[in-house]
Amino acid sequence: MFALTVRRGLVSLVVGAVCLAPAQASAAESNTWSVTGAPVQATGYQTATTLPDGRVLAVGGQGTLAELYLAANGTWRAAANMNRSRTSATATLLPDGKVLVAGGFSGTTVEKSAELYDPKSGQWTLTGSMGVGRYYHTATLLANGTVLVAGGKDQTYAQCGYYTCAPIASAEVYDPATGQWSPTGAMTAARALFTATLLTDGTVLAVEYGPTDLYDPATGTWSRTTSLPSGITSYAAVRLLDGRVISIGGVRSNRTAATIYNPASRTWQAAASLNIDRYTVPYAATRLADGRVLVVGGNTFSRFAEVWDPAAGFWSTTGQMANARSSGPGVALLADGRVLVEGSAVREEWCDSYGDCWQGPLHPAEIYTP
Repeated sequence: MFALTVRRGLVSLVVGAVCLAPAQASAAESNTWSVTGAPVQATGYQTATTLPDGRVLAVGGQGTLAELYLAANGTWRAAANMNRSRTSATATLLPDGKVLVAGGFSGTTVEKSAELYDPKSGQWTLTGSMGVGRYYHTATLLANGTVLVAGGKDQTYAQCGYYTCAPIASAEVYDPATGQWSPTGAMTAARALFTATLLTDGTVLAVEYGPTDLYDPATGTWSRTTSLPSGITSYAAVRLLDGRVISIGGVRSNRTAATIYNPASRTWQAAASLNIDRYTVPYAATRLADGRVLVVGGNTFSRFAEVWDPAAGFWSTTGQMANARSSGPGVALLADGRVLVEGSAVREEWCDSYGDCWQGPLHPAEIYTP
């Protein structure tokens, strides 16, 4: 099996033509990748959001482009363009079926703006702006239907330099009923390119490396919880069916590390290590319908994804993708339990926060069948 996702990369496997009995054929078709339609534009650092009607909205990789994937026939079509150009934005499905896209950067401009996509009308509408422009931040849908945005960076590398562009600790909450943002408590530590996971009790676990925070929506404050072990970081995190959280990633000799947070005891426990070193760039992880976790991407450009089985406690690799995926692929769990991965194939188009862009070949999206 294979463990997946957190932003970048998927795998495609070709199964040879072999005469199999029906039961064998069914088994052979699982745990594989297959190529599906190619999006209009190849980008990295995208978001992919499954809409209530089963379509997938992909935005935020480059420019104002938005696209829709039709899972029923495996094709893409252009959606209305966003009002603002944004890379490294967040996209959050709201309870009413609309999608909130917030922040990101364009060239040397860090966006405070946010906009809503309405699947029924197919149109984008600007909504209230955040108090702080940010990218590399997180956005978490809270139990009451509001959205918590936290951390990130508020300057581009062109403004502050690659190694001196500091993360921020501020956070704010979006209320869909009013279309407005309100400031909330700041995290106890500044973070960017981190994970924020909604726990079953309604609090939010924020993890990068070292100290970890819990956000309490009732009080609007953050508090420290148990720190990650030394040498461990969080490039992807997924809440498991039993309420625990698996955090994936490490540094130096621990780059295949996986660690599990238990909210009841507020402790971290080592899990089995990944089979593949995915290096330090954020990759993508998603929980499958059966509770296993799929992980793809990473800066080692592997064509293999992995699946973690909580019951067995180990990782297994999937079949090989058609194209290696690196930073920030869009990953979406489809209504039928399959997983769509698009964008961020090696050498595709992407832009950094200096405002520099690169153009590469357009690769098709891929589908993982558990």
